[in-house]
Amino acid sequence: MTMSRDRLSRLPDPVLLQVLTHAPAKEAVCTGALSRPWRSLWLSSGVLNLDSRSYGSGQVCDSRSLIFIRDAKAALCALAAAAAANGENSLKKLTFTYLPPGNGQRDEYMYCSQRHVDDGLDALLTGAPAARGLEELHVSVSPRDCYSLRVAALPSDALRALHLDGLCLTSPLHCPPALSPFALLETLQLRRCAVRLTDLTAIVDSAPLLAALELDRVHLAAAPSPDAGQRRRLRCPRVTALSLGNVGGWYGGLELDVPSLRCITYRGFIQHIPFVPPPPANMARADLHFDLENLPDEACQVFWHFVGGFGGAEVLNVSFEPRAEQIRS
Repeated sequence: MTMSRDRLSRLPDPVLLQVLTHAPAKEAVCTGALSRPWRSLWLSSGVLNLDSRSYGSGQVCDSRSLIFIRDAKAALCALAAAAAANGENSLKKLTFTYLPPGNGQRDEYMYCSQRHVDDGLDALLTGAPAARGLEELHVSVSPRDCYSLRVAALPSDALRALHLDGLCLTSPLHCPPALSPFALLETLQLRRCAVRLTDLTAIVDSAPLLAALELDRVHLAAAPSPDAGQRRRLRCPRVTALSLGNVGGWYGGLELDVPSLRCITYRGFIQHIPFVPPPPANMARADLHFDLENLPDEACQVFWHFVGGFGGAEVLNVSFEPRAEQIRS
C-alpha cells in the first residue's frame, strides 16, 4: 500500500490532470480524499464529465435524476469558486451524459427524469458562471426519452466545438432564436437530434468560423411550403467539411448552399440533393454511401443525377449496401 501511494505521489501533475480529464465527475471529486495534493486537483483539469452512469441503477429514477443534477450543480459551483479565487476560469470542456439506468424500467424512468434533466441542463448552461467560458460542450441523452434543450441556452462566448446527441432543440414557434454570436465555433455535430431548419440556420449564420458540420440521423423539421415541390435550403456559406447521414424530415427535398465545401460525406438512401448554383469550385473529396433498401422506381436516374453533381471532386468514392447490382446504367 505504501509503495502504491509513493508511486502515485511521484507522478507529475500534468499526468494526473490528464487522467482526471477522462474520469466521470463523481469519481474525479472523490480523488480529493486520496491525499492533500489531490484535494483540489480535479478543479484544475479543465474538464468536467457529468455522467449518470456513475450513479448505478438501484435508485428510484426520480431520486437518481435529482441527485445527478444536484451533484452537477455542486461541481460547477466549486469550479466557479475556484475560478473566483484564482482569477481565471479553468473549465474548458463539459460533457453531460444522461442515459437509462439499464434496469428495464424505462417508462417510469422517462416520466420521472425528463422534467428534472431538461430543467437541470438548461440551468447548468445558463446559470452556472463556470459554464460561460466553455470551449467544448458534449451532451448525450437517450433519443427515445424526448429530452429537449432551448437553442438560446447554448453557451456562445468561447465555444469552439458543440456535440449534441439525442436532443430535441427548441425555440419559440415561428420565431427564429435570438442568438449571441458563436464567434469562435468551428465544429458542430448533431446526432439523433430533432431541430427546425430555421434554428439550425440561425446557429450556422451566427458562427463565422464554422468549418465542419455533421448531421447524423437528424430530423430537420420544416413547415410545409405552398409549393409542394419546393426544396428546403441548407445554407452553410463557410463550411468546408459536411457530413450528412440519414437526414430527413423536410418537405419537397433538400438543396445545399455550400460554396466553400472541400469534403462531403453522404450516407443514406438514394435521392437527389442538388447544389445551389454555382456548385463548390474546389471540392477535394466526396464519399457517398447508399442504402439500397426500398429503392424508388426511378432509382437509377436519381442515382446518376446525384452522383453527377460531384463530377468536379478530385476524389469520388461510392459504395452500396447491401447489393450494388441493383443499380444499372
